[in-house]
Amino acid sequence: MSFRYGLQARFLTLVAFALLVSLLALVALLQRQLSLQRDVIELTRESIQNLVLERLQEQARAAGSNAAEALINPLYNFDLEIIGRIVSDVLTQPDAKYATVYDPDGAIIHDGSDAIASYGQVMSDPLAARIIAASELLMQRNGDIVDVSAPILLGEDRLGGVRIGYSLASVQRYEAEATRALEERLNEISRRYFLGVFVLIGLAIALGIIVSVVMQRVLVRPIRRLADAAKEIEAGNLSVNLPGRDNKDEIGELIRAFERMTDGIAKRDRDIRRIANTDSLTGLANRRAFRESLEAYVARGRRFPFAVILADIDDFKPVNDSWGHDAGDKLLCRFADRFREVVNANEQIETKPARLGGDEFILLVQAAPNAGAPLREVLSRLADQLIEEFSRPTTIDDRTFQFSASFGIAVYPDDGVTASQLMKAGDVAMYEAKRAGKNRYRFFSRS
Repeated sequence: MSFRYGLQARFLTLVAFALLVSLLALVALLQRQLSLQRDVIELTRESIQNLVLERLQEQARAAGSNAAEALINPLYNFDLEIIGRIVSDVLTQPDAKYATVYDPDGAIIHDGSDAIASYGQVMSDPLAARIIAASELLMQRNGDIVDVSAPILLGEDRLGGVRIGYSLASVQRYEAEATRALEERLNEISRRYFLGVFVLIGLAIALGIIVSVVMQRVLVRPIRRLADAAKEIEAGNLSVNLPGRDNKDEIGELIRAFERMTDGIAKRDRDIRRIANTDSLTGLANRRAFRESLEAYVARGRRFPFAVILADIDDFKPVNDSWGHDAGDKLLCRFADRFREVVNANEQIETKPARLGGDEFILLVQAAPNAGAPLREVLSRLADQLIEEFSRPTTIDDRTFQFSASFGIAVYPDDGVTASQLMKAGDVAMYEAKRAGKNRYRFFSRS
């Protein structure tokens, strides 16, 4: 009996060939998916690392600049108590490893400890030479530490510097956890979907092709969207919209997890920006935020006149010396509250109050459209209201304080056309008010 290669054999051969081709195609697809999965994981890891590291560096720059500004007066007066308090506040920040204040020769003045065991020792670590010689804010990295240092300047005189180290341990831990969670979820999704594909391949060639198309839509496309979203996040766009978050499957879970991770990064970014632009004691804008606002006002040009009012509390130092820094801090907060009350109650002005540091406050003022009076007249009325408000006594810790303030007013563009010129003019006018007997205001006068 001779063997006959009949239709059934041909069909089975065709089915076997089709299954083999489909299997090879699916194997190739699997390799492609695995390769894409590895690329997504690597891209996501790099994006998270770069983004979190960038935010940490922004936090470090802001903290270094703020600490350097806050330390000017204490270092000039060599007040170790205030220096220690500022250094201790810096060390409470997330990821802060160390904080050191040093003199122009690199000798340590304070390290945040009670005993200051390293006092007088000259910094000699590998980064110290550049730090001591630096004339501006310097960012360096040494292993798992990001080191930011900033010189402390009084005018053109260098009083010393402050150096803060931030640990990258939390960045690395956050990166590892996020990458591991993403990899586990992608592996789980791949296992489930490709197991279904290999089961369905036995039914028919057509069904295998359909399943391959479905897999392309339900798996590859969302992963590519995640990869695109990771690139957007790396570029700084934290408002990424991913379709499919309402899906009840693992892809939906992965997308929701990705969105939660993005929300966490965005929240940390907002917190860093808020900390960087707010005075921690009074809640007013700090010097950095005020300088940005002033630069923006100057950039609008001469068609929009405005003014800066520089305020300095009269005889503030005796309060600290007699009643302690806690009472002084409460007095500063009371001053800031009254500052806000006066400017918020005045409908003829648009204002941006801020604290420059110590007992110095500043106000950016523009006449409101409904002011109905020249800017200088509006400023005079506002200054009179401020003087009247600050002349009222206040009670702090069952003690009554009578304090006042002196104000210097500089008008743009009459008294200066740059932010630095206006700040200097306001400072000159404020000291004229001090010399004239305090508790008063003066407009800047070139004479």
